[in-house]
Amino acid sequence: MFLVGLLLGIACVTPFVVTYALVVRWADRFEPEPWWLLILAFIWGALFATFGGGTGSAIGEGIASGVTGLPTDDPNIQAFGATVLAPIFEEGFKGLGVAIIAFASALGLKELDGPLDGAIYGGIVGLGFTLTEDTLYVAGAFAEGGAAGFVGLLFVRTVLLGLSHCTFTACTGLGFGIAVESRSWAVKVLAPMGGIFVAMSMHAMHNALPTFFGGEGTVVMVLISWAVDMLYFLLLAALVVRDRAIVVRELLPEVGSLLHPLELQSISTYFAIGMANWGVMFSRGWKQFRARRNKQLALVEIAFIKNRRRRGERGRDLDVKESKLRYEVGLANRTGVWIGR
Repeated sequence: MFLVGLLLGIACVTPFVVTYALVVRWADRFEPEPWWLLILAFIWGALFATFGGGTGSAIGEGIASGVTGLPTDDPNIQAFGATVLAPIFEEGFKGLGVAIIAFASALGLKELDGPLDGAIYGGIVGLGFTLTEDTLYVAGAFAEGGAAGFVGLLFVRTVLLGLSHCTFTACTGLGFGIAVESRSWAVKVLAPMGGIFVAMSMHAMHNALPTFFGGEGTVVMVLISWAVDMLYFLLLAALVVRDRAIVVRELLPEVGSLLHPLELQSISTYFAIGMANWGVMFSRGWKQFRARRNKQLALVEIAFIKNRRRRGERGRDLDVKESKLRYEVGLANRTGVWIGR
């Protein structure tokens, strides 16, 4: 029965989680993160964070059982695991994935540019975790309670609360994103620590409400989760507006040499550039679509590299990357690639 539930869980949970991930990625309007890195972040959450978090919690419960003399299935041990151990180990391993991305970016990858990127990567890691955890939970519910148990838990965990782990780990990512932009070593250390502390605290509250207050606690937990989900997307929207300001500020001096004024206007709109690109694909084909899209992304990347320099970053890797991007844009200009509306 568990195997059947597992297959049903994969089939039913995956569409929801993938949709959530696409929405989160779509929110990154100006400098979308590369698919390959987002997929790696998702895999980290789905495999490594789930295994590490579950193993760490199980070991912790075993130690607590040995110290107290209570069996591991005792309600007190289970409550301790849900409200203390799970938040620490699960958010710790999810946060480790974000930390690896931040570290790789600092070494030369240069893909985590600020708070928006951090919130995106953290959210994607959390959604990977959601996919595996929810699939296992609903599979267990099917084995124990049949279709009714399966559908009920699927609705609660994946529909009502499907963004919970996303928003928890987004706090960790936000901390790393703030650290990336700061010149203060105190902020570089404290911001990620603060982010993961908030993630663990939110996770602990999320688990504590139904554990200690039953049905009423579950209702309150769902309402709080919805409020946090809305705040997450409002945060993404605010950070997108901030990114737009960076793009306009850094590319404005390039108008007349690297791009046309109408191209800057097009690039700095929230939705028009995407609609125009897709219009080109349907009318002129994939090749023209990719040429426009590549030029657009190269220009935006140049803007963020210039913003990194404004923050005081230096280094050969940054120089090489900017030179390559400027060459690509120049080549696109010479071949007549136009991204104005």
